[in-house]
Amino acid sequence: MTPIDLAPLGRLRPMRALLLGTALGGIAATGAFAETLSVTDIAIGDGALYTLNVPTVEIVDGNLNEGTVRGLFTGAPDAFQPLATLTAKSVTIPEISFSYKTALETGAPAVVTYRDLTLTDVVDGVAASAVVGSAEFTGAEGATGTFGEMSTGRFDLGGLLGFYGLARAPAGTGEMKEIYSDFKFAGGTFGAVDMFSCELGAAELGGFSARPLKQNMMEINGLIMEAEAAQKAGTEFPPDKVKQLVNFYTDLLTAFSTTPGTFEGFECSGKDEKGKPVNFASGPITAGGFEPAKYPEVSLNDFQIDVEGDGHVNFGNFTWKTMDFSSAIATLEAAATLDEAYFAANWRKLVPYFDGFSLADLDVDIPDPEAPGKRVTGTLGAFDATLGNYFNGVPADIALTLTNFILPVTPDLEGLPVADLLARGIDQLDVSLGTKLRWDQDASTIVVDDVLIDLGSLGRLNLSGTFGNATEALFSDNPDEATAAAMLITLRDVTLEVEDRGIGAIAFAAGAKDAGQPEPAFRTAVAGMAQGMTLAFLGNTTEALTAAQQLGTFLTGASHLKLTITANDEAGIGLADLAAAETNPAALAGKLTVVAEASGEPVELPMVEAESVQDQKRDLKAPAAQ
Repeated sequence: MTPIDLAPLGRLRPMRALLLGTALGGIAATGAFAETLSVTDIAIGDGALYTLNVPTVEIVDGNLNEGTVRGLFTGAPDAFQPLATLTAKSVTIPEISFSYKTALETGAPAVVTYRDLTLTDVVDGVAASAVVGSAEFTGAEGATGTFGEMSTGRFDLGGLLGFYGLARAPAGTGEMKEIYSDFKFAGGTFGAVDMFSCELGAAELGGFSARPLKQNMMEINGLIMEAEAAQKAGTEFPPDKVKQLVNFYTDLLTAFSTTPGTFEGFECSGKDEKGKPVNFASGPITAGGFEPAKYPEVSLNDFQIDVEGDGHVNFGNFTWKTMDFSSAIATLEAAATLDEAYFAANWRKLVPYFDGFSLADLDVDIPDPEAPGKRVTGTLGAFDATLGNYFNGVPADIALTLTNFILPVTPDLEGLPVADLLARGIDQLDVSLGTKLRWDQDASTIVVDDVLIDLGSLGRLNLSGTFGNATEALFSDNPDEATAAAMLITLRDVTLEVEDRGIGAIAFAAGAKDAGQPEPAFRTAVAGMAQGMTLAFLGNTTEALTAAQQLGTFLTGASHLKLTITANDEAGIGLADLAAAETNPAALAGKLTVVAEASGEPVELPMVEAESVQDQKRDLKAPAAQ
């Protein structure tokens, strides 16, 4: 009772009979009413490719005859058509067993067995309820599975067969209709001998609606086999047939919808490649409702992997956001032909609109694959990527946030004053980052709302601003055109906000030590240099002098700085002007207005008394505990 058969379409021919089991019974629609009809010993296939066995089919008060019931399981053309008008008080099939050859040429065939299939109160192809009591399978490499009861409320057999193209839909029935409602799955097990085993939780899907496909799946099967043969032979698959196949898949993506679903999760155990015990499990998995051409948001909660004595990776939530294929499908449907040249020229237009993803409560402690004997450790509060306003396959609105990335301060942190951090009691870094920008097509601007770096107890920096002359050419699929457009972007305004929570004390202490100067003198020298550069860029104006003074105040001890730079020309400052300033700072004089404001008391991070700096350095040199 799944909405889409996930078996390779190349095997649809032998799967036709199995599909009947998915539809919960072999029932027909010809002949006179009979009180009870029992059909026994149904066997199809010679075992070379597949075999189907149905010991008994029992139908109470149905419009049937034995010959039609047997014919249903052959998968012959139109064999399933009688199911669309079936009427019966009940249909019961104690067992359906289906075996088939797998992709592996050796070993026993895979076997799928359904037990206790029941349809009740069927009227004109629609059952009041449907139940599969249980199912089990065995497959290649010792794979096994057992599944508990699967049930639905209302179940439209004719609608399902029409969706698959296995029964002719009535004229004018191209609209979406409910196929089944209130789907429930009781859970089960899945595994492979000597490899892993899993316990599967219960699931609920709600409802599934669909319309008939425009092409018959059985007809498409021949094209798929032809394409596979062409690929193996290294020959070209004709563009008109590529178009036919692509039209089938785009039609399939727009032919069904579902209500939201939930899955209680899974719990598995096994061994890794070194033979160490591995446990992995998840909490609830939720999915929004599928819509035509739109895949819903899917969330995986409380996931964990633990390798005994080696490490773990856990997270509280991972969410894959909505994907919209509407634009890509419209592009494909409008194409006159589909060949390699078309896909090379139009691939950007075929990118689905993806809303992004998020991750929360990540905890990692694993061996470092690039440094034997070391470990990768850390925790992350949350990461979120939100994308939108797609233009020519590129998201023009982007928001990225990373919060509370906790990184232990260890000797491996290159480029940081580790000893100074530890000496001040900072044994971990709490890092948060963010970027948020949006493109305004009408105004040809890019607005940067945030470029954030937050180091928790050490400090915070935030950048915002506006860029002009951001035209549609930026999103061109011609690299030269896009690069040329990027070179023409201008800077209209930018605002920098800095909050020193203690990082200044550490940075200036380290700098003073390297320069061999007292810290106050070193601060004064750095402040003087910054003031001089400000005046060189802006000229000797009252505004420039005020900005330079405020910048010096911040560098010599204030804890807050807000610096705003605005282009005097509404069009903004171009890259050519900025490049000229590298060799001639005065090139920007008169072209920018700078406003700076420093405030707040200086922040100091005193040395911790519990352990001396010498002790800290000695700890850094000591080998890591094993």
